[in-house]
Amino acid sequence: MLEIVKNRCGIAESVTVYDGDIDLYIKDCLADMAASGVPERLVTNSDDYEGVVTAVSLYVKAYLGNDRTDTEKYLQLYRKKVFRLSLEEGGS
Repeated sequence: MLEIVKNRCGIAESVTVYDGDIDLYIKDCLADMAASGVPERLVTNSDDYEGVVTAVSLYVKAYLGNDRTDTEKYLQLYRKKVFRLSLEEGGS
């Protein structure tokens, strides 16, 4: 998922300076989604589910870098996406 999120954030694959931070944000986001009621099957298979990848990308965009002018915008989009994902049916 790291490469997908980097691509969506406009970071070239060859740029690795942010990889550690992005990886931590991805893990934090997946834990937040699980705690927010997103079905476990979606969180566990996050790479295979476009909606989860979109939510993670929004979360990373909110927190990555020093420019915080868009943070709230991306967090609102993230929260809306997580709410929609939480309405997905559980199970496998």
